[in-house]
Amino acid sequence: MYLARHDLALLEARQLDDGTPLADALRLEELQPDQLHQVLQTYRDLGHRHPEGRPQRRFANRLRFGRLWMGEQIVASIWVAQGVHRYIDELNWRLPMRHDQFWVRDVFVAPAWRGQRLFQSLLRLVAAQWLEHFHSAWSDVDWSNATSIKAHVAAGFEVRHRVRSLDLAGRLRLRDRLVAWPDAVTALTPRRRWLWLCGDARRLHLDWVA
Repeated sequence: MYLARHDLALLEARQLDDGTPLADALRLEELQPDQLHQVLQTYRDLGHRHPEGRPQRRFANRLRFGRLWMGEQIVASIWVAQGVHRYIDELNWRLPMRHDQFWVRDVFVAPAWRGQRLFQSLLRLVAAQWLEHFHSAWSDVDWSNATSIKAHVAAGFEVRHRVRSLDLAGRLRLRDRLVAWPDAVTALTPRRRWLWLCGDARRLHLDWVA
């Protein structure tokens, strides 16, 4: 029986465009669920490892996938939750995302292209091209991952919350109080500090993990 500790930073950005021009060669392409083979090829091209079945689960949960081109080369990829829910499985919170905001999931920049602010450029393109109006972007990062938090701050994010939980054998959760959220959060019993994952709750949890 294992005990896992989770410690996350929840970050928000209200302004992604710092006024610097984007490179003309940058292009954001969205792939659809029926283009799964191209998603998997993108992962291979970038050298990005992923758990078996994860892209399928993300599409099933209506996340959007994009890949960033620099001229004729794919240099980065991103998943976002926009107009759907972001399920933070470490805390079993299912946070609704409006159409004018998105939650960043699993940005991956090819190693040879890191250090060129492509993370921020990718987010700017998502906000400009996938959203009719932009209000905010959210992301979550392990609290101990100082490098990722620094990259987020450089891209315009601020840490809004630090949240923690204990996970006993994937069944019993002790978690921090639900953060203030502008829209109603209804699953999974979000205001209960202790959560026992069984029956329908466990089935929903497994369906939503993406």
